[in-house]
Amino acid sequence: MAVNVLNAFVGAPPIDGGVYFNAPLGTKLPTTATEALDEAFVDHGAVGEDGFNVQPTRESSTEKMFGGEDFVDLQTNYSENATLSLLEEDNDAVIKSCFGDANVTVTEATNGEGKKTTIYHTAERLPIKAHVLKAVYGDKAKTYVIERGRITSVEKTNDVHSASTKYNINIQCFKGTDPNTKFAYVIELRDDGTPANAQAEGVNEG
Repeated sequence: MAVNVLNAFVGAPPIDGGVYFNAPLGTKLPTTATEALDEAFVDHGAVGEDGFNVQPTRESSTEKMFGGEDFVDLQTNYSENATLSLLEEDNDAVIKSCFGDANVTVTEATNGEGKKTTIYHTAERLPIKAHVLKAVYGDKAKTYVIERGRITSVEKTNDVHSASTKYNINIQCFKGTDPNTKFAYVIELRDDGTPANAQAEGVNEG
C-alpha cells in the first residue's frame, strides 16, 4: 500500500484559538467537526504546548483451560480520559472549572479598583459537565465531544519566576446516554475539508 502523507494529522489550535470548552449537562452537543458550538460552551483560552490527549484504555485478561492453554480472552475494563494543561490562570472559566463555580466569587473592576477574585479551596467534587476539545490541521478539523465528563484531578504548577502558573487537568469520561450515538464515552468528529468535486478536480489536473 502506498504511503499518503495527506492522511496525516498534525494538531494545531483552530483559527479562533478555541481548544477546550465545557458546558452544563444537557447543553446541545455538536454533531459535526466544524459547526459553531452552543453559546453555553465556555472557552478556556490557551492550552499547553503538548495539546491534549483523549485516551481510550482497554484492559483484558485471559481465562485458562485445563492443561494451561488459553481458552478465552475477557475484557475486564474500558475507560476513557482526556488530559490537557490550561495556561490562563486568571481566566474565570479556568478557575471555575478547577475549583467549582460556587467556590469562586468575582467583583468586577471599578474606576478606582481592580477586579477581585476569591477562590475557596474545598473538598467538594467537581460537577459532571459536557466537554468539547478541538484541533485543526490545514483544512482538516477534529472535534471530540464528551457528553458526560468530570474533572477528577487538578495539578496546579508552582508560582515561580521562571514559568507561568498553569493547571494540568484530567477529565474522566462517562458512558453516554443516547442510543443513537451508541452510548459512546466520547464522540470523535472529523472533517477532511475537501469536497468531492475538489477531489475530482485534483485528479483531473494530475
